[in-house]
Amino acid sequence: MRFQLEYSCLGERSNQAIFMIPGWGMPKESMLPFAEALSEKFYIVLVDLPGITSNSDSLQLTRLGMNYDIDVLTEQFLEIAPDSSWWIGWSLGGMIATYVAARRSSRVKGLITFSSSPCFVRQDEWPTGMDESSFNNFAKLVHESPDTALRRFIALQSKGANDSRVLQKQLIEYVNPEAFNGLALDGGLRLLKNLDVRREFALLDCPNLHIYGKQDALVPYDVLSELDQISGKQRVEVIDGCSHQPFLEKVEKSKDLIEQFIYGV
Repeated sequence: MRFQLEYSCLGERSNQAIFMIPGWGMPKESMLPFAEALSEKFYIVLVDLPGITSNSDSLQLTRLGMNYDIDVLTEQFLEIAPDSSWWIGWSLGGMIATYVAARRSSRVKGLITFSSSPCFVRQDEWPTGMDESSFNNFAKLVHESPDTALRRFIALQSKGANDSRVLQKQLIEYVNPEAFNGLALDGGLRLLKNLDVRREFALLDCPNLHIYGKQDALVPYDVLSELDQISGKQRVEVIDGCSHQPFLEKVEKSKDLIEQFIYGV
């Protein structure tokens, strides 16, 4: 059965709509400062991944189970996302948004990703991803000690930032250990390991923008150069001095890139 998703709405409904999906293990609050900045000109719907929350009481509000099947997840998001909206996804959220944009193109006006790889784990024909043994070791740590694993993951996300300590502290503040849900963390990791949207990139027929941090230690900024086919509607931007979350590290720069891409100014 499905888990009732948490989401927040910001801005005026009469504005162009944006649907936002965060990355693995991170609640929607991690994207909230950026969503607030965008809400000056856009209507924002910011969603949590199933079972990921900063509210320790929320997991007691439903008896529904979490489902990280990509097609079930797609339908859940489409129930919440405004019609003809731009989809913004960070990391795993970007992979999900890419899948939806390719498979349900009538509902997605355009796609924007932050720090997202088409395939996160290394494959025989995909040398850019994380090696499987490292990924499996991390997954084991998540299962045994989610608090330790998430702090280690946040440290890796922050590596390469201009002020990694400040960024790391900021990210830690978004994570509430009392709200950790092992099923959600494990389910998200399985999806991150198995989801491969390289084919979906080739199918994209909507405008798509992909933003990377040049110092990202998790996803190389040139990851899309490994794809055989690049759409003419595709644009890639690399922000210097940023690690895995340019939308937090360079809020104004990220906001300007999105406004220019959507409005063509």
